[in-house]
Amino acid sequence: MACNCCGAESGKFFLCFKCKTLKDEGKIEKCAECGKWHKVGEPCACKKETTPAPIKPATVVKTVPAEKTAKHVLGNGTCIVCGEAAPNGYLCRDCYYEMRDYKEAFDKNSKSFDMKDYYYNLRSNIYRMKTFDFVKSNCNKLMAIANFVSEMFRDSSLTDRVANDINDLIASKKPKEEEKEKVSEETISKDSHKEELRRTCDGHYVKSDPEVIIDDILYNSRIVHCYEKKVPIDSDEPAVTCDWFIPVTDGRHGIYIEYWGMNTKDYLANKERKKASYKKHDIPLIEIEKDDYRDRQNLEYRIIDELNHLAEKYYGVRNFQK
Repeated sequence: MACNCCGAESGKFFLCFKCKTLKDEGKIEKCAECGKWHKVGEPCACKKETTPAPIKPATVVKTVPAEKTAKHVLGNGTCIVCGEAAPNGYLCRDCYYEMRDYKEAFDKNSKSFDMKDYYYNLRSNIYRMKTFDFVKSNCNKLMAIANFVSEMFRDSSLTDRVANDINDLIASKKPKEEEKEKVSEETISKDSHKEELRRTCDGHYVKSDPEVIIDDILYNSRIVHCYEKKVPIDSDEPAVTCDWFIPVTDGRHGIYIEYWGMNTKDYLANKERKKASYKKHDIPLIEIEKDDYRDRQNLEYRIIDELNHLAEKYYGVRNFQK
């Protein structure tokens, strides 16, 4: 039998040994029309010679961070969240720094699917918020989640949609001129609770990964604690809600803990207001700064040491926590 490719003697096989080797190496292929074999990349003899079309160079797709996509969406150099000038991207300076603070606080050991669940749950909760300041801040958190997932897991599924999601949220939640009025404390409290999506060991829901760590330290140290409790101050002053309350003698007398986790202009102004209230009313306070949670063991020792010191100073209770 003649070889179906080169015509040489092939015994009882369709291909000779040489052509079979070429076939196994992927150097020849069978024509789908005439059934004969020919070299890969060259037309079969049954076809007319044609000039192959020039091969276009492969398009290099670059991963674009989410903060660079909003300008494409808006096209006018304004911040996608607050509407202020944003000449270098989709976020203004303040919103960018808030987004960055959120992103830096995420747990680097988080799983991709956990962060995606976090994104979609938070997005759903933002639609239920009534305080526009909460809406804007949490839109920056959505952007932070999208960037975190893109950078940590090389997954652009959230960055591909986050700008449109924020556009929809801002458009649907932005109050009209005639609706702008002071938001009640009850509404602010309810919206604040809608941010609580991170679960701790004892079942509390808190707002960030650092708060999970701090709450777990209190739980694992067997320290009774309450998350987000109003501080008893004069009713004619703006309300202050602490991050944690540690009862010492009863449910009204104890020690307060604040975690200062952001560096934005509004946040720092609120931080100073709260610190002034604690100082004015001589309320025992433990302050945890932005990056203190990273050294967990040292933070645990410091919390216990300060609890013992403040419990003795303010309430005469010695060795409050052993």
